[in-house]
Amino acid sequence: MNDLFLFVRPPRPMWPLNGTSTAFWPPLAFASLASALREGVRGVRAEILDAPAQSMGWRTLAAEFGRRRPAYVGIGEEAVSCIEGLRLARLAHDHGAVVVAGGCFFGHVAQGAIGTGLIDVVVHGEGERTIVELVEALRSAPRPDLAHVAGISFADGEEIVTTPPRPLIEDLDRLPFPAYDLLPVARYGRGSRNHPDFGALELGRGCVGSCGFCVLWRQMGRAVGNRMVPHLRMKSPERALEEVRLLTGTFGRRYIGWVDPCFNADPRVPAGLADLMIRDGLRVGQSAWVRADAVVRDAASGALDGLVRAGLNEVYLGVERPDEDGLRDLNKTVTPRETRRAFEILARDHPAVFTVGSFIYGLPGDTPATMRAIYRASIDLPMDAAFFIPLTPLPGTPLWRSDLWDPSGAGFRRYDFLPSAPADPARARLDHALLSAGMFSWSLARIRSHARVLRCADRRRRRMFWRLAARSGLFAARGMLRALTGHSGAGAMVLPRWYER
Repeated sequence: MNDLFLFVRPPRPMWPLNGTSTAFWPPLAFASLASALREGVRGVRAEILDAPAQSMGWRTLAAEFGRRRPAYVGIGEEAVSCIEGLRLARLAHDHGAVVVAGGCFFGHVAQGAIGTGLIDVVVHGEGERTIVELVEALRSAPRPDLAHVAGISFADGEEIVTTPPRPLIEDLDRLPFPAYDLLPVARYGRGSRNHPDFGALELGRGCVGSCGFCVLWRQMGRAVGNRMVPHLRMKSPERALEEVRLLTGTFGRRYIGWVDPCFNADPRVPAGLADLMIRDGLRVGQSAWVRADAVVRDAASGALDGLVRAGLNEVYLGVERPDEDGLRDLNKTVTPRETRRAFEILARDHPAVFTVGSFIYGLPGDTPATMRAIYRASIDLPMDAAFFIPLTPLPGTPLWRSDLWDPSGAGFRRYDFLPSAPADPARARLDHALLSAGMFSWSLARIRSHARVLRCADRRRRRMFWRLAARSGLFAARGMLRALTGHSGAGAMVLPRWYER
């Protein structure tokens, strides 16, 4: 018996500010789970089908199911692509497969997802150990005993059962290396100038913060009673170096995107990895989400210099709000002063590093005047680009309510983290004010910020700035047009041309 467990990322929409060559990151979670299955379960082979990376539409995907005949199908979509996840689950059921869902979205909507009748089991939290025990239980005869598998939800007749949480994997060095060989590696970043031959890695799991809007630290956190608390775990620098060598050597990757919610939370491991890379003469381009206060800390210790020398050339910082009250409402612990200091350090000492700040709006009391103030703050800080993200009630966060569940998945298309002029009048006013500022507010400070990048000697940084500026301008113009014509409320994600093929 050689059953197939097929992990599938189905055809899905693109974020409109991305280029086509890097619109879809490698599904690292699938590679990690597939590796755990290969190592832990005999008689089951694991495969990954990444449809977006191969420009594969739904008709071709259906033909692949007919050819491969999987016994089990693993899915893990985000909220915005929930509709694709449920469509995939229906396709898998039509071919007789057991459907297992997990990740940051399905793990927090288990009741609703299983209630659709399309998903058989939901895995909560990290899944490398759970998936092994689950598949062994599913293959047991005559009737699977799932109640003894920790960290899952499943239907038992009319009841949906959730088993106790699974303890976290504390020693991440003991994880098997992700099954990169099961991915269409050559397709990621092919033809990209800014992120050529792209690969994805994780340095650790969890976070030291507990931001109210974020589901990532909850997905990787530690259960204490009925609540989740942040819990940071890191690989050793030596293990991380092995993975960097595997991606760059065996698989020819020339750019690494760190998937950690906070790459520099630990003061030792990123610096240790950078030291090892410098020692071995290994320099590769890297991007990461970082904490501003840790940037300041690492600048003082010299660790930041080592990270940049090892190839870190693109960082994303969560500014979120320019005001203390807004930060407090979001449970954000980094102060505006630390954020400004971090951007100033990067601009002054590391001019080749492309810097992006993210801002969150839509808090109670926000007005069009608030939006203009947030936009001015994005110009005032010495960053290269800014993302403006509406406060979104993601499942798993305090903002989520069970009545927001949509069994069709269509309602989650609006969870795109974009100012897209929705049907809600209050949000539409905020989006309109922000888009208007982006198009028409050309202050002296904004002109100076553009000139600052123009004077930069680094060609990559200048190129990224102008590409993002052009895409952002086009996005703002389209958003204003949608608002004027009344075409709003469906989100702003873009379906690729091959979506149904």
